[in-house]
Parts: sequence; C-alpha cells; structure tokens
Amino acid sequence: MSTPNELFQSGYMTSAIEWIGEQIPGGFFIYRADAEMELLYVNSAVRIMYGCDTDEEFRELTGYTFKGMVHPDDYESIDQSIEEQIHDQKAANRDHVEYRIIRKDGSIRWVDDYGHFAQFPGYGDVFYVFISDITEQYLAKEESYRRAGVYNSMLEQLHSAADTSLTVFRSNLTTGLIEEAHGVDLYQTDRAGVNFEEAERVRQESLLVDGDREKYEECFRIEQLMDRFYKGAPPATFVAYCRRQSGRQCFVHFTRSVAHAPTSGDLILFGTESEYNNEKVSEVLNEKVLAQQYDMVTYIVDNNYSVVIGDASKIGKGSIFPKHHSGLYADYIHDQVLPAASESMHDIAALEEALSIDTIAENLEDNESYTINVTCEIDGATYYKRFTYYVIDRETRFFLLLKSDVTDVLRHEREQNDILALALKEAEHANVAKTAFLSSMSHEIRTPMNAIIGLNSIALKDPTLSEKTKDYLLKIGESAGHLLNLINDILDMSRIESGRLTLHKEEFNLAEMLEQINTIVQSQCDDKGLNFECHINGAVDDWYFGDDTKLKQVIINILSNAIKFTDAPGNVTFTVDQIACFDRQTTLRFTVRDTGIGMDRDYLPKLFDPFTQEDASRRNKYGSTGLGMAITKSIVEMMNGTIDVTSKKGEGSTFTVTVTLKNCENGKRNTKAFDYSAIKALVVDDDPIALEHAGIVLDDIGVSADAVSSADEAISAIEIHHAKQEPYNLVLVDWRMPYRGGADVTREIRRRYSNETRVIALTAYDSVDVMDEAIAAGVDGFIPKSEFPVVVSREIERVMHLPVKAAKSRVELAGRRILLAEDLPINAEIIKELLSIKGMATDHAENGQIALRLFSDSEPHYYDAVLMDVRMPVMDGLETAAAIRALPREDAKSVPIIALTANAFDEDVQRSLQAGMNAHLSKPVEPDQLHHTLMELIDADL
Repeated sequence: MSTPNELFQSGYMTSAIEWIGEQIPGGFFIYRADAEMELLYVNSAVRIMYGCDTDEEFRELTGYTFKGMVHPDDYESIDQSIEEQIHDQKAANRDHVEYRIIRKDGSIRWVDDYGHFAQFPGYGDVFYVFISDITEQYLAKEESYRRAGVYNSMLEQLHSAADTSLTVFRSNLTTGLIEEAHGVDLYQTDRAGVNFEEAERVRQESLLVDGDREKYEECFRIEQLMDRFYKGAPPATFVAYCRRQSGRQCFVHFTRSVAHAPTSGDLILFGTESEYNNEKVSEVLNEKVLAQQYDMVTYIVDNNYSVVIGDASKIGKGSIFPKHHSGLYADYIHDQVLPAASESMHDIAALEEALSIDTIAENLEDNESYTINVTCEIDGATYYKRFTYYVIDRETRFFLLLKSDVTDVLRHEREQNDILALALKEAEHANVAKTAFLSSMSHEIRTPMNAIIGLNSIALKDPTLSEKTKDYLLKIGESAGHLLNLINDILDMSRIESGRLTLHKEEFNLAEMLEQINTIVQSQCDDKGLNFECHINGAVDDWYFGDDTKLKQVIINILSNAIKFTDAPGNVTFTVDQIACFDRQTTLRFTVRDTGIGMDRDYLPKLFDPFTQEDASRRNKYGSTGLGMAITKSIVEMMNGTIDVTSKKGEGSTFTVTVTLKNCENGKRNTKAFDYSAIKALVVDDDPIALEHAGIVLDDIGVSADAVSSADEAISAIEIHHAKQEPYNLVLVDWRMPYRGGADVTREIRRRYSNETRVIALTAYDSVDVMDEAIAAGVDGFIPKSEFPVVVSREIERVMHLPVKAAKSRVELAGRRILLAEDLPINAEIIKELLSIKGMATDHAENGQIALRLFSDSEPHYYDAVLMDVRMPVMDGLETAAAIRALPREDAKSVPIIALTANAFDEDVQRSLQAGMNAHLSKPVEPDQLHHTLMELIDADL
C-alpha cells in the first residue's frame, strides 16, 4: 500500500492542486505541520517572489522547508503563532503574520502570511498558506510612523527649549503663518498669526556681518531642509553675529528643520535661536589655543581612547598621532609610541609600564595631573613628546590625555641655557678682571698709604716734636685713616657683589655696643654743635647672638650720615625698640632721625644704589664715595633685615633698620663662662649634610667657622690663615674621609702649628675604635657625630681650656740680618727703620733680581730672613722666592721668606705660599705684627 506522500507525488491529486494553485492570484504553498516543516507544494508566484527562476534554485535557497523561507530573526515569533494554532483546536484554524524574507539576490522583502491548519485525510497535518509581497505598504506605514515621531520629537524639543532660548517658533509653510513663538528675547514679529516671510526679513536685517544674509538664505532654503528631512539628517545650523530686539549684540546659533504635521499633512518649520558666545569662546579655545599647545587632546575611559582635538596632517614630521581616532589605548602605546621611543634614552619596558593605564590611575589617585616625557627617534631625527594626563573621574578611570611636541621648547631652552652659560662665563671673567683690578688698585693705593702711615707713626715717636707739629701729624694720621676707610668701602662693595662678604655670628653685649656707638656719635655731635639723644624703649636684653661688628657698622654709618648732613643747632635722635619676641628670637628696630637737609622724594628710590648722590657737588663738601648706603643695605639684607627711609627736603630724614637676633640665655644671666666668639674654627667633613649641620650648630653657639670637604682643602686653608697671621685655633675634622683622613690632617697640624691649634675628631664610630690612632696623631678631643648637637659646646670648652702645648721658643731679634726686597725707596726706609728698632741689620735690594743675587753671593745662613715685596720690576717677589728655594745650598729651603704686599685676598696668599714663602703680611705693615712674625719664623738655633 502506498504512503500519503507517495500518493501525493504520484500525480493522483497533484495535477488538480497545481492547477488550482496556479490560478490563485498570489503566492500559495503547502507544508507539513511537523518539526521538519517540509514543503509539499509551492506555486510559481512564490518562486518569483523569492527571485528564483526554477524549482531547483528555490530548493537550494530554502532547503524546501517553510523554516527556510522565513528570515532567521523573525522565525521565533512565527513559530509561536504556528504552535498556538495547532494546539487550539477550537480556533478558526487560521492566522495572519508579517515577516521578512531573503531573496536569492540577498535583498529583504516584507510579506503577509495567511496560514490555515488542516488535517488532510490520508496526508496528515498540514498548513496551506496564502502569501503576498507587502514591502511597499510596510515601508509607507513605517515612514508615516517615522514622520509622526519626528514631528512630535521636534515639537517636544521646541517646548523644552522655550525658557532658555532667545527664540523658538513653529511656522506652517503651507499657510505661510507663524503658529507659535516663545523665548527670552523675541523679535517684534515673533508671534502667532504673523507672516513667516516678514519674520525672516527682520532676522536677516539683524545680521551684522557682511555676507551673512546670503549665507543664511542658502543654509535655510526650503528645498535643502526638505531633503534633510527625507534623508533623516539632523537640523541645519548657522552661527552669525546679530543685534537682538533688546539691543544687545551677540553670536546666535540658528537651527531649522521641517516635518509634516501627522493630521493635516502641512509642511511645518521648527526653528530655535540661542546665544552662542560661550560656545564661540570654547571653539576658539579648542581649535586655536589647545591646538597650538597640544597636537592631540584625547579622553580615555578605562582602556579605550577617543581623539577630541588633533589632525595628523597638521602636525608634520615626528608625529606619533594615532592611526585611528578611537581604539584601545594599550594598542596605541604598544604599536606606535614604544616603537618610536629612543632605546638609548629609555628602558622600553619601564616606559611601557609608566604609560600604562594602571600606572596612570595610581599616579592620579592623589594628584590632579601626571606627566611622562618621551624622547623619540623618528626618520633619523630626535623629537621630544610630552604626555600629560588629568583626572576627569577616578571611579570610572576616566582621564584626559594632552600630548604635545616640546622639541622646539627644549631646543629653545638649550639655546637659552647656552646663552646663559656664556653670559655666566663672561660675568665670571669680568668678576675675575674686577677682582684683579681692585687687587692692583689696592696695591697701588696702599703702597703710598704704607709710607704715609708708617712715617707718621715713626714721626710721632720723636720726643722733640712741638705741640703744633704733633697736631699736624695727628691730623695727617686721621686723614690717612679716612682715606683707608674709603679704600675699605670699595673693597667691601667688591666682596658684597662677589658674594664673599660673610657674617660672623657670636655672643655680644648689646648694651656695650650701644655705649660704644653713643661715645663715638656724642663726640662727633659735640664737635659740630648738634644735640644728640639716645632712647632705649621696652625690655631690650643685654645679650644676643649676631655679628655685632657689622651691625655696629650699619648703625654708625647711618648716624654718621645724619651728623654729616645736619647743621648746628640741629638734632640727631637714636632710638632702639624691641618690637617682637618669638621662638627664642627677638626683633629689634633701630631708628635714626635728624633735622638735616633731607632728600627729595624722587631721589629716595636711588638712595641705596652704588656711587649715587642726590647732588654730586656735595661730594667735595661732605666727602663720600657714594657706597655707604649701598653697603649698609647689603649688610642689613644679609642679616635678613630691612631698612627703610622717609625724608622731606629741608626738614630731615628718618632711617629705620629692623633685624632679628637670636636670644642668648647665658648672656641674660651675665655668666659668660666661656667666650665662644674668640674661637676661629675650621670644620672638615666630606659629607655635605654633616658639614652643613656642624656649621649650623657652631653658628648657634657663636663659633665663627669655615668649612671644607677634604683634607687637602683643610691643609691649604690652615696654611693660608697662618700666613695671614689669622690662624685657626680649633679644627674639627671627620676621622674617616676618602684618600686622606683626619689622622693626616692632625699630624700635619701638629708638625707645623702645634702651638696655636686644637683638634677635635668627628667620628661616626665609637671613639674607642679610633682613640689610640687619634691620640697618637695628636687630637685633643672627640665628638661622636650622633651626639654632635648635645655635647659639642661642652667638648669645645673642655678642649679650649687645655694647656697650650710647648710653643717654639722665640728668638731675640737683635743682631739678626734681614734681606729686604722693596722697589720703593720710601717703603724700604720705613721697613728698615722698623727693623732697626729691634736691633736688626738690613740689606736692601731694589728688585727681585738684585735680591736673588745678594742671597746667592752670601754665605749660607748669612740672612736670618727675607722680606719680599710681591710686586717689583725686573723680577717680582713670587719669581724671586721660587728662585731662592731652587738654589743648590742648604739654607735656601729653610730661610724664612715673608711676603710684603697690598694684595690681601686669599688667592694672593695662596700664590705666595706656592712660591715658597712662609708668611704673608699686608701693607700697611703693623710693626708689632712684623716683629712677631720674625720671632716666630727665625730658627733660634742659628
């Protein structure tokens, strides 16, 4: 017996069904109502609907199943309808569905499907279906829905913007009338019922920039607006500068769009107008300012980036701009930034870590910005890129990246640095030249001054002098002293400008200092017939830490000027006030008032400039270099103080100096058990932190200290100060230093200066570990570094109270023979006279060459010492000293050679010592200092 399908295919009934199917106007097919949904019959209209020419093409396209005929995304809803029809036997056994199909050419069409479930006797459960193409109707319906949605959306946006916009309106282009208008700055035509063309004319007339009216018309042509509507494009926009109805002028952002009214079908135009000033500024900020400073502005959300500002075509060479305007941040860093990074300048793995999102987030956890500089090698050239990240939102890891090219900036900085380096080098050369000039001038001026002061001193010792002559000589001495003070002012100014003027903080008695000042000033006021008063207000203490010498110089300079520029019977008043006391420090104010000639207000800003005077003609009358006030101000500022002046022409001046000094507890009790200010110390330590700390502690207790960082520097400094007759009486030396340690310094001190210097060892170790070595080397005490702040003052006081080691026995000078090298006869005469006072004989050489010959021709040990002027014709003192030391005779290496020179700088002393001299005496020579130096240096055994 045949199966139902075999019967159906056998032609028993197919011919009738095929005939009926082809007569039906539209698609018709039958499929089995089971899981496979096998098609039993399909008419030609269905094949054409699917774009197939033959049954074979249709079978290949659909698999010859109903499921294969339906778009995959629509089948689920269709299947649900089929199931409901099968299981609801009481229903009409028919359903209507719409779904998409896929034609052979891949195009999508919409169909409606009227399906009927039936139980075909002999064939089982089947569906027979009538199907038709409804694509055009469906799209028209969707377009109608879209237009209605667009219209309603436009209407909603219009109403929501009414309260914040200048104008919003809805116009019916079909009727030509405005239907509604709202806003905060409406034109007079913006109201319902007004002709739309009249409203547009008013708007165009409000545009203030030439050409904007034509652009406005072109932008908002109805044909263009309609085209945008049908294409689903956003509204047309235009920005122009306008004058509103209120009279204010501003940039305005116009938008226009059209839509069909859903009910009437009329063409409706929607318009909004809003102020655009802030947005205009933002545009310029973004496009001009940011774009000029940064070649890329990007935001990063987690690991995704998106470029906001930037155009690779405008960056030029050396760009590492992202290939895509958005993407994965890690890919951009890995694929573009790291390959361009210079391997000679970066550890690439470390750079990748530094640029990672996790590192950025970590650095921006507590900071608002994070910057990484990347050196890139691109196309054989070097570029410098700067990546700067800012926080937008930490929780979401939302960051802003600003990338800039700083190649030109860094190149400009290098060029500027090179210019500054060259300027610094030239300034250093100029400073060296100025120092050399001042040294030369000092020598040239001090040389005759030496003769004046020396001869004056010798003349005053003549017991046969008349009182009149003695008075003349005293006045000569005073004038010479004044001239020497002028020279010192110039040298002080030089030291200030070169940064070589230092303050020596020590314990001092303010009352004694003020008494000394008052004594000097009272005498000067009495001589000039002025009234002088000194007032001390408030609880001013007696003792402070500071540089009383420099402070006294400041006050006396101001008081001397007050006396100088005040005529009798004028007044000079000196007032001292304590104006603050805090943290063991006291602020004092020193005020000097006079009733003198005063100064113009225009001159006051120039008062403290070097070499300035209000009236240059006064120089002869008052005698001044114009440096006093400049030096005074510089010293006050070095003390971290201030100096102010007020003055009125013809009425006088008031100077106010304010300085802060450290309090002195020992001084307050008037129990100065030990005078630390008498100590001249040297600290030696290769650790800069320890060196600075030692200086601070010594400064706090009033010890004047110099600092060096090596043993060689220490020995050189000790040698220089000894030669200048200003020896260090205390050396604190770090025991463990590279190359040469504290033991070397101590042994050298003990070998050469044992009678004048105490040595304290600074050690980071237990002193027991180094005690034997240190004591053998000759140290006087120990200060462990860890306890330095606590025990330093006690240990220094203990060491300084130790008995002085046996000094070298001093010789009698009588009968000693001295070789004097001096080119100026008058200076030679003075020195010979000073030597003869102690019974010494002198051989005089007019220059170094003669001195060398005299020494060479003499018997060994004939001369006990050589006094050598440094600057001489033919052969100077340095060459002569070196030549004597090079002579092949036993006394050439040991004979004391003492420099006589007006050059008082440390570098001058160093050159003298390097030439082989033993000591350095500055002109004008003090007789006692000359005699003392000879007694120290001449060997008593010879």
